[in-house]
Amino acid sequence: MKPIIYQWHFNLFVVLFLAGLILLYYRISGFKRTNNNLCFTLAILLFLLAECSPLHFLGMHYYFFAHMISHIVLLLMCGPLLVLSIPDKCLDPFENGISAFSKILSKYSWIAWLTGVLVMWFWHIPAIFDASFVAMNKVTSIVPLIHAGSMLFAGAVFSWPILGPDKKLHVHPLAGIVYLFTACVSCSLLGLLITFAPLTTYHHYDNGLSGMAGSNPWNISQITDQQAAGLIMWVPCCFVYLTGCIYLLQRWFANTSYSNEKSIDLKTTVHHE
Repeated sequence: MKPIIYQWHFNLFVVLFLAGLILLYYRISGFKRTNNNLCFTLAILLFLLAECSPLHFLGMHYYFFAHMISHIVLLLMCGPLLVLSIPDKCLDPFENGISAFSKILSKYSWIAWLTGVLVMWFWHIPAIFDASFVAMNKVTSIVPLIHAGSMLFAGAVFSWPILGPDKKLHVHPLAGIVYLFTACVSCSLLGLLITFAPLTTYHHYDNGLSGMAGSNPWNISQITDQQAAGLIMWVPCCFVYLTGCIYLLQRWFANTSYSNEKSIDLKTTVHHE
């Protein structure tokens, strides 16, 4: 077997999806360079890391924790970066669609919350988790695109009410804190369940089912691997959410301070007049 560092895997549908996404992005911006290009480039590179790199190979055949890292990259990094990469000025047809979508998620932010949380939980239901691997490693299978695409979509939709292109439609900072904190609790619960679940809960990484019977390149036991996967879902996810909460709290304090200063200035001006 080739060294793991050389184990890159390119699924046909995933490659076509990326090509279409790149074309759509530059079509939206009118094929012009924007300040948001860096975020988009990072999103694409991280998507390749999660779906095509040796990390993907490890997650496919050997380790639950590697597969979990891919999930975190797709949901909590690629998705938000895609939202941040939306150009400030889009072509008219896209501008109207993005504006309408922003208004819907601003009014019904619970839809975005449920999308992000339920997609993550869905792919970790044991029966679905094991079944998703059956055709995951085939070059012409559409399963990898459904899996990665849904995670990417969920991450983008979840982050939209907080990071969307129209700042006036962002949720109130205090509501955003509740939004992120409850998502943190949800991820913590899922991480705890995975960490302490019996080894018989997830079968893919049993000998023979992952396609690499008897192989364990880093000599990590199955129980340690599963516990590491649960902790990755638990700790780093919550760190991301709580960091977002701190940012929103700081933004709320800054807005409150600015409003108070304007109020004081207005009263002073009226008094002098």
